[in-house]
Amino acid sequence: LPVAKNFIDESVFKKLKRIGLPPSEICDDATFVRRLTLDIAGRLPTATETTAFLADKSASKREALVDRLLASGDYADFFANQWSALLRNQRSSVNGRTDPYMHGTFAFHAWIRDSLASNKPYDQFAREILAASGEMDNNPPATWYRQVKTAQNQLEDTAQLFLGLRLQCAQCHHHPYEKWSQADYYSFGAFFSQVSRKPGARPGEEAIFTKRSKPTLANKKNNQPLQPAGLGETPLDIPADEDARQALADWLGKKENPFFAHSLVNRYWKHFFNRGLVEPEDDMRETNPPVNPELLEALAKSFIESGFDLKKLVRTITTSSTYQLSAIPNSHNAGDKQNFSRYYPKRLTAEVLFDAINTVTKSEANWANLPAGTRAVQLPDNSYNSSSYFLQVFGRPDSASACACERSQDASLAQSLHLLNSKDIQAKLTADKGRAALLAGDEKRPDEAKVKELYLWAFSRDAETSEISTAKEHIEKKEKKAADEAAKKKAKREAYEDIVWALVSSKEFLFNH
Repeated sequence: LPVAKNFIDESVFKKLKRIGLPPSEICDDATFVRRLTLDIAGRLPTATETTAFLADKSASKREALVDRLLASGDYADFFANQWSALLRNQRSSVNGRTDPYMHGTFAFHAWIRDSLASNKPYDQFAREILAASGEMDNNPPATWYRQVKTAQNQLEDTAQLFLGLRLQCAQCHHHPYEKWSQADYYSFGAFFSQVSRKPGARPGEEAIFTKRSKPTLANKKNNQPLQPAGLGETPLDIPADEDARQALADWLGKKENPFFAHSLVNRYWKHFFNRGLVEPEDDMRETNPPVNPELLEALAKSFIESGFDLKKLVRTITTSSTYQLSAIPNSHNAGDKQNFSRYYPKRLTAEVLFDAINTVTKSEANWANLPAGTRAVQLPDNSYNSSSYFLQVFGRPDSASACACERSQDASLAQSLHLLNSKDIQAKLTADKGRAALLAGDEKRPDEAKVKELYLWAFSRDAETSEISTAKEHIEKKEKKAADEAAKKKAKREAYEDIVWALVSSKEFLFNH
């Protein structure tokens, strides 16, 4: 077995030993630098970063890389992209038209990003969203209430997003195989019964406030008013002049809460391993137990004891030997899909793949009302989906729900055709200032060196001898067909365009492994 570096490894390796399933070997440095940079920063490592990492001989270089990425703005950008979608950060409409001022969505996205960059404790992050009041100008988290307008929306999104529980069915009936009743549903919803709204300073906007009334919500079945209660908890007698949502936030952050920390660590585990300890990651019911209960408990306990430190959680996961296992199966674990005996490859998300193609082709996207060079993972809301067929076809979510399932990671024929025939992709490959043109026009370096550079950009590894030979043969074949010097230069450029296209269309590029 690989060396156990922390409690994650101890738990995973203990189970693997018990079931007789040996794990894969630890991945090599080239695989690790690409995997980690994509998973934490949502981007490819640069050729310079890769070269420096591969040359570093220090024993702690992997841990140091984790820390550098967590301290970078790219980490905050990437995770804000994901949280913004889950928190339904959508452009508002005024008189049936999309708000031309992007009011609220930009502010909320910036608040999410700043919260992650400063490593705001997760319980405080949740509190500031759920108990938000005022206008979006003064308190951006209040933007969340623009999309979740009713107590029903609010309680269901809160349960699914922050507790990993899907309570929708309990609105109408007590499922015979599940724990939660209608009373639980409406008692939980009573935390939001004081939420009210009034016109804001800008047209079409609202200000959120809590009305002075006893927080109760009527059970629709018997019309019986119910007081607020955490799930499985005793009802609370909250005075009319107190905000019941603060009591909800207090309950969420309690060490004894069996859902809050467990849901978050499972969600982050899914992000890094492409499979949750509970799957789907936001459906943590009693009839859907974790594949490794001991590990889920240990992760939640560590997260709580850290003061809900998100960066520490990421550091704990990514410095484990379990995370650093190779994706290549051995003779025993090829069929393993739930015991984490190897790394499970995952397709790059729409935004990350879009940015990665731009990186390798040396292209920049232009987004309305955003600075030049803004990456897709930095987009503040869902409205940009309509202007990018690439983001649509590769499954960027519309931020219409709190369900992680809204992001599609399934492969499709449309995706393949887009990579093959898209005018946008062709424009990136053939741009005069693109990487193919620059490499073809660089007469100071041999083709071998330039092909090696391309492989560092695309795959974060050295090109193999056979790969270099194949690329050089293609370039030479193109050049031989040229009639004169001008045609030769054009042929060489086309050859490099072919090579770049072949790299960004490959499975090795499209997947994080």
